[in-house]
Amino acid sequence: MKPGLEIPATDQRTMFSRRTAAFLLGSCLAGPARVFASNNPLTSQLVARSQLSTGDLGRLGSVLAKADRGEPITLGVIGGSITVGAFATTPETSYAGRLLAWWQKRFPRCDIRMINAGLGGSGSMYGALRAGRDLFSSLPDFVVVEFAVNDNWTDGEAFEGLVRQILAQPNSPAVLLLFMMWEKGGNDQEMQSKVGAHYRLPMVSFRDAIWPELEAGRLKWSDYIVDTVHPTDSGHAAAARFITAMCDTALNTARIGKAGPPGPLPAPLYTDAFQHVSWREAATLDPIDNEGWSRGFNETNMAGWDAPSTAGRISFDWSGSGVVAVFAEPPGDLRDIQFRIDGGISQTLDALKQPKRQLFVLAHNLAPGRHTVELACANHGNTGSTAGPVRLLGIAGIGAPSDQR
Repeated sequence: MKPGLEIPATDQRTMFSRRTAAFLLGSCLAGPARVFASNNPLTSQLVARSQLSTGDLGRLGSVLAKADRGEPITLGVIGGSITVGAFATTPETSYAGRLLAWWQKRFPRCDIRMINAGLGGSGSMYGALRAGRDLFSSLPDFVVVEFAVNDNWTDGEAFEGLVRQILAQPNSPAVLLLFMMWEKGGNDQEMQSKVGAHYRLPMVSFRDAIWPELEAGRLKWSDYIVDTVHPTDSGHAAAARFITAMCDTALNTARIGKAGPPGPLPAPLYTDAFQHVSWREAATLDPIDNEGWSRGFNETNMAGWDAPSTAGRISFDWSGSGVVAVFAEPPGDLRDIQFRIDGGISQTLDALKQPKRQLFVLAHNLAPGRHTVELACANHGNTGSTAGPVRLLGIAGIGAPSDQR
């Protein structure tokens, strides 16, 4: 692996079970035999079409000016399997690796490194929960956010929270939104670009650039996409080119005039609940009450709280105005989960209303402060159930505690 291109110390590709990982990460483990070369160069018109919005380039210009002075820079990327580097033949040929190479070539006197906080199959909600550990701990100066093919219509609040977390960091990092696409030109760009426009972020769209060419037959799908979503080396190269084109614009702007300090964050478009996150993994998550649940470890030494085969309950406390539970299996594999907040009425988890894979918002809009959540399996004794055991990977309090409001 090329010096400067880093993966978080905790290998995020081992977060879920082996069965789930087959879905989440199969693309990342595939060999290069399925990667196709492209003979279609990126035209200036195509690159221009990728530049969805420049937004306010002040932050990015400041980072580029810092690099121009020869000061050290840390780049950060956070997203799904595309950001991990799925189907790129090497880490260096992924969009993240190519972005790092561009910065290193453009600023040869500057010490530049990258932190890759990608996690296959994850969306912006889990990104918001783990950003403090996997991204901000490295103090990135510039962050690319790529979740347009992993989010859905319910994720606007979490996506905004992740953006607000980045913008609120003490070192005032720059943020750029990257919109990739799945088959037939689909993605969640509409939802995410509203957040980007609200915060005046630079945004680039792989979909807007490439899809019209594919639809018109001027480019072949296999030149840029391996399966239904993951880029070939040429697709990764295109994504990196679209990002660096925005960097070129910001660099030119920075050299014309000095950018002022960033102003305060605007009022939230949706909510600031996911700006304030307290994430606790099962390894360090201790219950305040426990009847039958046990803490175990999977084949990758990942901890989880396992529900018993007979009736049993477990309770935890947290601070904030809401709570998110993260399970090891997606909703289709979960038995019914019952939960209670602050000893109230028992409720049943409805996976259909929260299509967020393994993540479930159990409560929100509570009074800020200290709360408790109790979990229990609802269908013990159901011999017809084919679901596997329930494993809790962790919980996250969302919303600032009362003394931060």
